[in-house]
Amino acid sequence: MPFKLVVRIFAFLVVVAVVFTAVIIAQPKGRATLRIVSGFTQLKEDPRVYFELGAETLAKQISHALPGSLKIVSDLQSRPVKSGFRVYVCASHQSFSQHIGQPVGSPVRGIAFLSDVWISPKAFDFQGVDTHASTLTHELSHLHLVQHLGWFRKTKNIPAWFFEGLADWAAGTGDEIVSRRQAINALKGDHHLFPDSTGRLPFPKGASDYGLSWPMLHSQSRLFVEHLYALDKAAFGNFVTALIAGERFGPAFSNYFGQNLTDVWHRFLLSLQEPVTL
Repeated sequence: MPFKLVVRIFAFLVVVAVVFTAVIIAQPKGRATLRIVSGFTQLKEDPRVYFELGAETLAKQISHALPGSLKIVSDLQSRPVKSGFRVYVCASHQSFSQHIGQPVGSPVRGIAFLSDVWISPKAFDFQGVDTHASTLTHELSHLHLVQHLGWFRKTKNIPAWFFEGLADWAAGTGDEIVSRRQAINALKGDHHLFPDSTGRLPFPKGASDYGLSWPMLHSQSRLFVEHLYALDKAAFGNFVTALIAGERFGPAFSNYFGQNLTDVWHRFLLSLQEPVTL
């Protein structure tokens, strides 16, 4: 290859890299993901936790909750959460929303990026309930999958409903806005998700892709994941282990549960016609 052509190709790649980096840094999520943030102090008692001025007390509560949350996720998702992550605790929901690129009115109270977890003060008082420990567990479940699979494989292989349902099941979240009864009634009335067996690139599906609101998707997804666990605890554990090891969702599901996802889903819907204990 002529030397001049090599130089041109190299220069082009450099320009592409610079432009791509600039685009990422221009976005709040991009800056948060790359840890290009200011105004946070490392908690002396726990170097994994960072807090904004005014949020030190909240940060200490997060630090106290971390061991329990890490154990839950590591036990249920077959491998330990890797070290090196940070938990950023914001002093206000407005600051949290600005850092993660969400509207201030959003009910989101925690989020996981590639390497870290962000927590809003709203997690400590969500509809009158302190949910900081469960919010932390939920986001660590997300972080765990990204750590072990990488963003690309996680996004390509793990369906959004399972990604959320697994985290809600592990954390005991998902029914704060749409109750279990409301979710079950919607499932009985054909207002429900149809679970897919793959993720989607370049970005995962959102609730609207399933024809649902986010609260309804969370509540229904948790119910189905709970059903899978109750159906066969050993199969469920082996299935999650296989996913963490990189096996494809659909074939792994059929392999460990002995039936395909669609059949299991239809039987789940039929089971809801029977009396349900809430």
